[in-house]
Amino acid sequence: MSTPRFRRPASLSLADQDLLPGEPDPATSTDLAHRSAEALVAQVRQSADDEVVRRVVALAQTEGLDDLAALWSTSPAGTLPGALWRLYVLHAWVQRDPEDVVRRYREGSRTVPGLRYLAGLSEPPDVPSVRRTLDQILRGAFTGDLAMALGRAAAVLMLVSYGTAHLADAEPDPRRQGELTGEAGRLLSTGEELAVAARLEEAGDLS
Repeated sequence: MSTPRFRRPASLSLADQDLLPGEPDPATSTDLAHRSAEALVAQVRQSADDEVVRRVVALAQTEGLDDLAALWSTSPAGTLPGALWRLYVLHAWVQRDPEDVVRRYREGSRTVPGLRYLAGLSEPPDVPSVRRTLDQILRGAFTGDLAMALGRAAAVLMLVSYGTAHLADAEPDPRRQGELTGEAGRLLSTGEELAVAARLEEAGDLS
């Protein structure tokens, strides 16, 4: 048996991604997105093998976000592939640049402390705990309560967005201030999308 070939993940930052749905895909692509997402979730839930779960959590690292993007990135957030895509991008950002996420999260948690309990990060948050928590959230999306996983990810993103806005307010460079303000808006939008997806899943309407 040949050794699996692992590729370095694409250098994508959540703050740099336009995660809003794009132009509608052809029906065949939409069907492929839904079928692949449903198959992935079903494979994990039907398996008692922790190695399967580990490989699914690490999918973005082993296969690359570009491959997942080809399948899911244009799916609306209120669908299973769209919600999973957003979870994987957040997870990949945290694994790649956890110090930046922690810095933004800490700033945001001072603004809306109530969201910290939903996010479930340790206090005070640090790099190991943030990475561990995002692993737990992604695992939970496949092995536990998907609605809860989506809600926790939404809380993390909202806190990070508020923190990014605070950093923008304190930034003396107008150009960088504008960049951070734009990032804050995109992060908040994606967090709100995941919160909606969580409610849809609770109602049994996430498809």
